[in-house]
Amino acid sequence: MTQELLAWDAHAAVWQCVLNEQRIPHRRAQRSCDLPVPVTARLVWEHDGEEHLETVAWAWTSRSVLVEVHDRRRQTIGVWLPARDVRRPASAGQRLAQTASSP
Repeated sequence: MTQELLAWDAHAAVWQCVLNEQRIPHRRAQRSCDLPVPVTARLVWEHDGEEHLETVAWAWTSRSVLVEVHDRRRQTIGVWLPARDVRRPASAGQRLAQTASSP
């Protein structure tokens, strides 16, 4: 089995902005997870519109959540979204609180 190596901008023609993306919050405001937390994220793509993605959260603030996005439409694998656009099961909420590291 061979694996094709692609340039970092191989998918540049299909990149899109995530319209509900938030600015990266100050590091002191960020809370990290020791383990990823399963979530459903609402993404609003520039051309493709709204999408609900089953993914994981890696960090959060009082207003934003960093979620993982593996999609060729996106240049990076993480995006900060408004907390209102990220949902988690009740059991994952407990896990999120338990796995948080102190800043």
